[in-house]
Amino acid sequence: MHASRLAPQRHRAPDSAAGACDKPGQDTLLLLLPVKRASDIIYGARYARRLQEWGIKVSVSLLHVTPAPRRCADGLPRHSASECDALDPATQHMMHEAGLYLSRSHISFSTHIFSGELLFTILDAAELLGCHEVVLPAQRHNGWPRRFSGGLAGKLARGSRGTTIVLANHEGVSSPVPV
Repeated sequence: MHASRLAPQRHRAPDSAAGACDKPGQDTLLLLLPVKRASDIIYGARYARRLQEWGIKVSVSLLHVTPAPRRCADGLPRHSASECDALDPATQHMMHEAGLYLSRSHISFSTHIFSGELLFTILDAAELLGCHEVVLPAQRHNGWPRRFSGGLAGKLARGSRGTTIVLANHEGVSSPVPV
C-alpha cells in the first residue's frame, strides 16, 4: 500500500437517498471521486446523479491526496505534530463543501484523505475501498489543461487492476479515457 496516512472518515447517507433506487438484490455502484479543488466535485456529482436517475444505486467516496511526509535519514516517515493532530483547514473546508454538494444532490458518500504519491494513492484507495469506477473531470478544450489532466487519467487507466477510469463532463456524461 502506497498511502502512508489515513485520516478520519465521514459517512453520510441522506434520508431521501437511502430509499431511492432500493430494489431487492440490486448492487450499489461504488464511485471514487478524487478532489483536488472544490470545483472537481461538480463533474462527478452530476455523473452520479445521472446514474441514479437511470435507476442505478450509487455510493461515492470522496478522496483528497496530500503529499507524503518527508523521510528522515533512517528512512522512516517524519510527521510533525501539526500533521498528525489536524488537517489543513483549507482541505477540511474543501471536503466539507464537496460533501454538502453531494448531500444536496441526495447522493450517499464518505470522505477519505490519504497521503502519498497521487497516482498510486488513487489506485490504492480505489482498490482498498472496493470502488468500481474512478471519476475524473473531463478535460477542457484548451491546450494546457488537456495535456496536464489527460496524462493522469491515462496513467490511471494503464495502472488500474480492475477499476474503470471514467471522464465526466459538465453535464455528467462519461467518456472513455484515451490510453
